[in-house]
Amino acid sequence: MPDYKQISPTLSVIQKDNIFAIPITHYNMEMAGMVRMAFRDLQPDCVAVELAETMSLQLLHAASRLPDISLIVSQGRNQEPVYYLAEPCDAAFEGLRSALEGGVRAFCIDLDVDLYPEFREPFPDPYAIQRIGLQNYYELYRKTQQFYLSPKIQLDIDREMYMAKRLKELSFSYERILFVVGMSHLEGVLAAIDNSSFPSLNHVQRQSVQLCTLSEKSAREVMAECGWFSSKYEELRQELIEADLHPPHRAAELAFPPNRQKLIFDLFKVASEKYIASSGHSFPGYNMRNLMKFARNYALTTNKLMPDLFQILSTAKGCVDHNYAYEVWDLATTYPHLKNVDNLPELDLTIQQVWGNSKIIRFHLKQPGRKANGGFQKRKDKSKFTFQPPGPFGICSYPPEDVTVENFGDFLKKKGVQLMTEEGARVAPFVTSLEDGIDTRETIRHWFERKLYVKVKGKPPGGVGSVVMIFNDEEFEDMQSADKYPWKATWLGEHSQESDMAFFATPLAGNIVGPGISRCEYGGFMMSYPPRRMRDIWNDPDYAICRSKAEVLLVAAIDYAVKPMVVYVASKPPRSAIKSFAQRYGKKVIYIPIGQLSPIKINKIRIFHVLDGFQRRPVAGDYIY
Repeated sequence: MPDYKQISPTLSVIQKDNIFAIPITHYNMEMAGMVRMAFRDLQPDCVAVELAETMSLQLLHAASRLPDISLIVSQGRNQEPVYYLAEPCDAAFEGLRSALEGGVRAFCIDLDVDLYPEFREPFPDPYAIQRIGLQNYYELYRKTQQFYLSPKIQLDIDREMYMAKRLKELSFSYERILFVVGMSHLEGVLAAIDNSSFPSLNHVQRQSVQLCTLSEKSAREVMAECGWFSSKYEELRQELIEADLHPPHRAAELAFPPNRQKLIFDLFKVASEKYIASSGHSFPGYNMRNLMKFARNYALTTNKLMPDLFQILSTAKGCVDHNYAYEVWDLATTYPHLKNVDNLPELDLTIQQVWGNSKIIRFHLKQPGRKANGGFQKRKDKSKFTFQPPGPFGICSYPPEDVTVENFGDFLKKKGVQLMTEEGARVAPFVTSLEDGIDTRETIRHWFERKLYVKVKGKPPGGVGSVVMIFNDEEFEDMQSADKYPWKATWLGEHSQESDMAFFATPLAGNIVGPGISRCEYGGFMMSYPPRRMRDIWNDPDYAICRSKAEVLLVAAIDYAVKPMVVYVASKPPRSAIKSFAQRYGKKVIYIPIGQLSPIKINKIRIFHVLDGFQRRPVAGDYIY
């Protein structure tokens, strides 16, 4: 059992005489933060790191350039390129950087070897360090290695012997040595320090070692910890350094390293603001809930607590759309500290060149059409357009959008019927018919009976009479307060294929996009079948007791439904009082969380256009995209 020295609630180092070792994994923010805190609290007079000794000059120069990114480039025996990437979130370079900033001697003590094989050891997620501490994390790693008892290769044995030799030499000259070493080598190095003699080992001979930097494009792709995490780590690191210059309580208030889960949340949030500005779509609260939940579950499928960049981007694509995922990627990979003030050679490398095989993600961005980009000269000055309906019965909708909404309503009706059918499903022993298929789970549960069990679908109590779609019900609890959706209207279907609709939306003439054409956004709408029956629900005294516009739509949907089911789509289910109201009239409200629906489809249907007369319909297509 290693001899631990506790230096903070979450940080313990392993002590052997005057050597204080901190086990690390390379290129992650949590480990770099542990090294920084260990240096701060231990105040060593020497730092030794697991990096090639032959490249010490270039490695120290790279550490001095941080937070700017550096790349140490050399060639192997077969002339293949060898890269060392120096970035803020690598624990070894954090050790060198802290030593240089603190005026402490720093040494690279690893044996430089060639043709070193690529290992992929199973490590616990480093995020766990912030919850369980480094000591418990390292013990988990040691237990994990008990299941992988493969012997060490000779190159690893040689490296550990060389590092042990160098540490023993340093221990004669320095009183407190902070040793930053990979977890897989720690015990081997500390055990070998007690040797009375060491074999003669030689570094591989390299023809050249060059210090370079990365282009902005390459840094977006190559950085091990993406620019968002690295820049936030750097910001908090500087705050910690400044706080150390003031009374101790200032530094104690700073949680270091940054919480990765909060950084992911902030990334999604800031990206949503850019997405709203660039696309014109809204970003309701349920999107954020879906993003965080999906990202967590996606990470768990790969035995991690927090998602990597690929999983973050895949989450953004799946839970919102490709345009939002692009905004997340742009924010996540932007790194503002690329200065190259010393004019190092700038390399443009791909992720495959530096890290080998990697996953690829592509974005299929939805761009505004040619007409939106000024393809029609008359669209450039919107101030020339007016919207003057002759009266309350003069405005009309745009037919292609009506078809889209009606099709979506049909989809919701089918989904509601399907949910009710599944709710009424049951399992029965097989007698004469397989019904809707064998229920494997129930059959195994009753295996001792030697019977097959089959699924029997339930029959829904009739069809769907009304559909209610609420996009932003969390934004307007007070009916009397000013909000984003002040326009309230009731529209009757123009023919038998259309439903009656009531809705609340953005102002009627708030966004004029063409002559007599206004672009609006639904806050919510209700559709009831058959058409041409609905009164103006917004001025109906029967609904005056409703607490919000969303409740007005739902109560009216129950009231006007000629079939026993009402589908209600929103981010929150209706109040129990509304459900009781529906039961009194023989209706049932089927709630569907809006987060279960496609965000791309939702963004498409929530935008609609209003024309100030039927004469606008032939030309409306020139201005609507």
